[in-house]
Amino acid sequence: MRHAPFKFSLIVGLVLALTFLAGEFLWLFSQGNDAYPRLIQDQAMTVFVEPKPLKEFLLIDQNSNAFDLSHLKGKWSFLFFGFTHCPDICPSTLVSLSKLRARIIKDINGSNNIQLAFISVDPKRDTGTVLKQYIGYFDPSIIGLTGTDLELRNLSQQLDAKFEVAPSIDKNSYQVYHTSAIFLINPQGQYVALLTPPFDISTISRRFIVIQKIDTLKSLL
Repeated sequence: MRHAPFKFSLIVGLVLALTFLAGEFLWLFSQGNDAYPRLIQDQAMTVFVEPKPLKEFLLIDQNSNAFDLSHLKGKWSFLFFGFTHCPDICPSTLVSLSKLRARIIKDINGSNNIQLAFISVDPKRDTGTVLKQYIGYFDPSIIGLTGTDLELRNLSQQLDAKFEVAPSIDKNSYQVYHTSAIFLINPQGQYVALLTPPFDISTISRRFIVIQKIDTLKSLL
């Protein structure tokens, strides 16, 4: 019984946080195609009421090291799928990711409990060396990832991150179509939110802080 007041306080805190969340985001309940209920706000961010656990996957980073589900645990991860020959969406999104990282660190008083990952869906051209050089143009702290088509689709399908390589006679010159969204994974390795362009960095940072606080409160209940 002595733990009841503490637990009650946590529940009250969570309710207050959720109330703030509703006021901050002006979200409405909706239902996703994958049957996960969502809260949606004017195409800026979609947050799952119940985070979706990710299954095992295996990718390779820009230094030829394995990167699997365990690497998403313990930190908040922002994932973006693209390719280095992308003419516009990828460069602008990587710039936004770098700005978002800086803003979150500033807003959370130096917190570095986040990681950014650029996942190339064009493994034929995007080797580790190519990825490292490309990422260096934007933010060296971003993790460059790629892998076999099977493993790329394993992860992308879990996030509903569609991509398609366009047919081409030239094996070295072709277009890859992909989603422009950013996927947010919580420290438990669960898919928790979807960010869609145009990316309002300051707003996303404020909302991320709220999501982070709610996640912490849930883990204590």
